[in-house]
Amino acid sequence: MARPKKQLPPAKDHQLTIRFTEELYNVLTADAEAAGLPRTEYIRQLITNRKPVIRQEIVFNDPEILQIFRNLGHFGANLNQIARYLNQGGTMTNQMWKDIKDCIAEIYNIRDAVREMVGEYRGSH
Repeated sequence: MARPKKQLPPAKDHQLTIRFTEELYNVLTADAEAAGLPRTEYIRQLITNRKPVIRQEIVFNDPEILQIFRNLGHFGANLNQIARYLNQGGTMTNQMWKDIKDCIAEIYNIRDAVREMVGEYRGSH
């Protein structure tokens, strides 16, 4: 059975030219980038009363926080190596069990330190 033909959206036959001040152009461009849309699609949504969703990205660039995230990556890598060893038929030793408990305890400590430094971020803006 042949694949059905793709439905193409209607062609955009009409062109409208609008002139903006530098300030308004920069605002529209920044808002379109924040919404993750091309400028023309952003303006189309504004004209048709569909409110574009603007995402605000929060970036932490504190060196202490970045170091904490690096440490979390190291602990995760250690746990992955232990899991791979066990999944390949390796035997669990008391030392491995102690290492796993230590890694998990350290991850909880790091989580608590991050909460103290930046507060509890839930993703809303």
